[in-house]
Amino acid sequence: MRKNKKISTFLNFLCIFSSLGVISCGANNWHISLFIYTFEDTFMSSYSNQIQTILRDKYYIQVFDGEASQSYQNDQIVSEINNENSRFLLINLVDRLAAKTIVEKAETVNKPIIFLNREPLEEDLANTNNAFYVGAKPESDGSLQAELANEYFVSFENFKVNYDRNQNGILDLILIKGEQGHQDTENRSEYSISGLTNLGYEVNVLDTRFCDWNRLTAHDYLGEIYEFYKDDIDLIISNNDDMALGAIDYLKEQEDYNPKIPLYENYFPIIGVDETSVGYEAVLNHEMYGTVRNDYETQVEIIDKLIEFKLNNYSMSDFPYVMDATNSFHTDGIKISQKNIENI
Repeated sequence: MRKNKKISTFLNFLCIFSSLGVISCGANNWHISLFIYTFEDTFMSSYSNQIQTILRDKYYIQVFDGEASQSYQNDQIVSEINNENSRFLLINLVDRLAAKTIVEKAETVNKPIIFLNREPLEEDLANTNNAFYVGAKPESDGSLQAELANEYFVSFENFKVNYDRNQNGILDLILIKGEQGHQDTENRSEYSISGLTNLGYEVNVLDTRFCDWNRLTAHDYLGEIYEFYKDDIDLIISNNDDMALGAIDYLKEQEDYNPKIPLYENYFPIIGVDETSVGYEAVLNHEMYGTVRNDYETQVEIIDKLIEFKLNNYSMSDFPYVMDATNSFHTDGIKISQKNIENI
């Protein structure tokens, strides 16, 4: 039990907003620095909130908005590496290629790091006991998106009979990609398409574009191509929920949209990734057919335990989670669709 309940309760709820970021005050003075590539990202805002919810009773947390600029984020990170009060860095990079220099700089003061969501190159985590990665398994996300599409179509044979809009015997799709060079973009895209092929579908990507995880960008992208492809599109696969919702926003603006029936019955299924709160609502409201949960709750449990072990110098041989790559922990996705949304 805490010695001074009133003071502790006050600290738990105190948030100080400054030009650098948001400070959450915990029960001791161990200072955790959390860097988010941009506060405008829906998923990373939820991720950041989960980290603060789990850690705020234990640590003093300062959150930094990188504003999608690696140079700006570098300045923030170097400042906290040099800050003697900062004991641990949690970093969601703007550019994953910045990891090597950051690891080397942190090593000079023996300061541990956990990279989040944007995975450094494997060699950047080698030869160190102080740098880790925790995130989703994008190969799983893409494969599960393929399974969700198959859940909707039932089988390729059934697709050709009941869902093939232009009757060409091919699953024609639009692929909305996230950010160029991001490992989740590449792996989610590759495994969603190969997953459909492995399930027996003949697949044709009608068009694809990087929309940088952004809802409005995806909305505008669909607006550019929809009239040309609208009679051919059988499926939209999106690398995240926000971009899927941008496509949904555009379709809901069309004159032939009928809000009384599911959007995927008006047009075609749209499948996302992350299961953000707005993504969940879109599935619940029969707009997006399905999404894949990015299990950040389990990821935050791993982060919490890593911080505990490193700050207390516990042996990593006793760590309760298993690394599946060099200093890395990846969580599998979870399918969320019209079939199980009511039970989630």
